[in-house]
Amino acid sequence: MTVARTALKEYLDKPLDSFTWLKRLTRDQLLDEFRSWRVHPKFKTDPWTHQLVCFYIGMCYPQFLMLLDMGLGKSKIILDILTQRIRERKTRRAIITVPRLINLGSWEDAVAEHSNLGCTIVSAENKDAKFEALLKPKGEITIVDYSGLQYALSKKGKGTKNGNSIDKMIPDEKRIQMVAKEYDFFGMDESHKSKNRDTLRWKVLHKLTQEMPARFATTGTLFGRDPTDLFAQFQLIDGGETFGDTLGMFRAAFFQEVSNGFGVDYKFDRSMTRTLYKRLQHRSIRYDEDECVDLPERREILVKSPFTDEQREHYLRAVDGLISANGQLRETDSAYLRMRQIVAGFIQWRDEYGKHEVTFPLNHKLDQLERLIEEAGSSKVVVSHEYTRSGELITQRLDALGIKYEWLHGGSKDPVNAVRRFNSDPACRVFVMNSDSGGTGVDGLQKSVRYLIFYESPVSPITRKQAIKRIHRPGQRHACVVYDLIVVGSVDVRILRMIEEGKNLHEAIVDGSFDIRQLRLV
Repeated sequence: MTVARTALKEYLDKPLDSFTWLKRLTRDQLLDEFRSWRVHPKFKTDPWTHQLVCFYIGMCYPQFLMLLDMGLGKSKIILDILTQRIRERKTRRAIITVPRLINLGSWEDAVAEHSNLGCTIVSAENKDAKFEALLKPKGEITIVDYSGLQYALSKKGKGTKNGNSIDKMIPDEKRIQMVAKEYDFFGMDESHKSKNRDTLRWKVLHKLTQEMPARFATTGTLFGRDPTDLFAQFQLIDGGETFGDTLGMFRAAFFQEVSNGFGVDYKFDRSMTRTLYKRLQHRSIRYDEDECVDLPERREILVKSPFTDEQREHYLRAVDGLISANGQLRETDSAYLRMRQIVAGFIQWRDEYGKHEVTFPLNHKLDQLERLIEEAGSSKVVVSHEYTRSGELITQRLDALGIKYEWLHGGSKDPVNAVRRFNSDPACRVFVMNSDSGGTGVDGLQKSVRYLIFYESPVSPITRKQAIKRIHRPGQRHACVVYDLIVVGSVDVRILRMIEEGKNLHEAIVDGSFDIRQLRLV
């Protein structure tokens, strides 16, 4: 897309706000300001200074993004703003979207702790029941997970693919309009979960919320390697006030076009880094953990295991398969997945005869996990894994040892109350969680746990950081220890090295920027 120079210059020369100066205000200065308001704010729980700053901004600019590290009280900020707007009769009712079902329980607890507002939790499995709950809420707040909202407010329709007509899910305009009339405040928790304007999720959210006068987003991870992720999030909240209405203009300003042989890729222009971050400040504020709180020490320890003979044989075959794939996406993904499964203790595959599995009789990772749990004594432990089969192997070992646990994964029957049961039961010693499900969906583990064991690490630096923050966050009173169970010489080692560099090994393998021959002997 070609953009006229005059239009690009006008875009980049737009006058911008910045709210970083507010970080210099003291707590007393902020409280003095609030006393001058016609309706004095009343906080149910005492806010930190950075929360007061965000509250102040939110009351002055009702379309804003709060970019705070995990554990810095983002939900309280939204609830304090909502409470004040209701007291000032600027807001009737709010809808809050959260990443997963597990977050519903955390938000329900936060509402009770930080406000006197009533809330509706939309957890019904039936599509029509979800819609009914959204349409007839009880209380001032309705909390729903992104997938549930998308499910309730979409329908079957027609689309095109490669010039052919296809069936697809589309926003249900009628339902969206009916629900939109009930709410005038939108809160988006972990907004990076809706970072793509081409998805059904984003389209539903945009149609539902674009007329709401108050719109707020919170996240600690606005984007990873690709700044394109921030465009859709800002557009949902400020309607293009910061980065404009079109992705083409955004890319023209901040990206370079690079030919890939078939078309064009967009690569961020690093010379525009300062300009981008300056623009971010127009309708967002960033707080890092070290600006706000002092946390106890955290140590990260590698717990090494050798390959078994059987594992090594299968692993080397998988590496050879990855090399032979020669960049073909399907074969590359398949070989990479086999490598990860092998070091976890199993292999699964599907062919014309059905699904097959081999589970290795010797599994040094499980043995090391057992040792660490035993050494923890009566202390509670979190165990994080990537694959469902890994979780099954872990829980089978815990069952054999007679150790009581909670297991949070995609198929959990009651994820909302998993953390509550774990924290309240002294006999329940282990919390097993899929790193993706638990990384952003679990709050409160820091109250009872200081040990985290990665049975297998996520490849995403962001997901790993989020998983660690389940225990190493405000409210933790003890030094924390993070263990990584690794098979020496395997992909486990390379994943951790890439994370240290802020990179995702899987993405690097797929895009060809990583020399896969390095995986033979790490």
